Amino acid sequence: MERCTLEKEGFIANYYSGNYDTDKAIISVGGASCDEKTSIAMAEFLIKEGYNVLVLGFYLWNGLSNKLASIQVDYVEKAVHWLLDKKGVKKIAMTGISTGSGYTLLSASLIPEITCVIPVVPYDHVLEGTTKNNKRLYCSVYTWHGEDIPYTPTEFLDMGMMVWLRRAKKAQGYGLTRFMRYGYDQLTPKLTPESRIRTENMNADVLLLAVKNDDFWPSDEAVPRIVDNLKISNYAHRVEYHIYEKASHALTAAKIGFIPRTLIKLIIPAEKKYPKECDEARTDSVQRILKFLKEW
Repeated sequence: MERCTLEKEGFIANYYSGNYDTDKAIISVGGASCDEKTSIAMAEFLIKEGYNVLVLGFYLWNGLSNKLASIQVDYVEKAVHWLLDKKGVKKIAMTGISTGSGYTLLSASLIPEITCVIPVVPYDHVLEGTTKNNKRLYCSVYTWHGEDIPYTPTEFLDMGMMVWLRRAKKAQGYGLTRFMRYGYDQLTPKLTPESRIRTENMNADVLLLAVKNDDFWPSDEAVPRIVDNLKISNYAHRVEYHIYEKASHALTAAKIGFIPRTLIKLIIPAEKKYPKECDEARTDSVQRILKFLKEW
């Protein structure tokens, strides 16, 4: 494993050199609340498959901000150039789950050298930056070359966390364990056109994976929007997608074995309601991802 640092390479990452399909490299990012250990665990199946894998930190890692705000897409740009120039790879893919999937889509829309993207439970709009305790910061979650990426403001956070939780608890079909989905659904009618990630600008084959009635955010609504937009735009690259009927936001090959199963069931309703189907969806998503990468 090779360590990349802000001081030397301009980004923080762990690079795992593989021996399979060595002309390719995969940039892998975690999701919201994913520290370095969790991000590496999520990429473990790609590393074991033998690919060159760069596990990239974009926040929460040591040395990076703990706020979901002003995250540089430049980290990915620098990582791409490092892989091409220093590691001699010919093709670069990028994948991420949850917040990392949005970072993946946004990065690919701005960096044409990324020619394969696999966003898992993605969202297709950029929102306002927040602190760890969901306080508004009046800036974008992401920046590009020092400028804010256009975003949708999140005024509903002004109500405060306790009011948000009480409303989610009382709202039919939500409850405390689905308070995040409640917030995103309240935000949906207020999404601005400017905050939409311009996926039509990507230069990449695309595999989108989502889950129906996602407990955390509306990936089940975002994926059809993305697919429709690409069709309307006469997108020139391969597009595949799958929305699992019974699965959870903890999709893909994310290694969740180190998290107690009882805790997972407490925080993710679908894991309690469909434990067998959730495990099957994780296994299936791994196979879909590996197949897609081999065909790219």
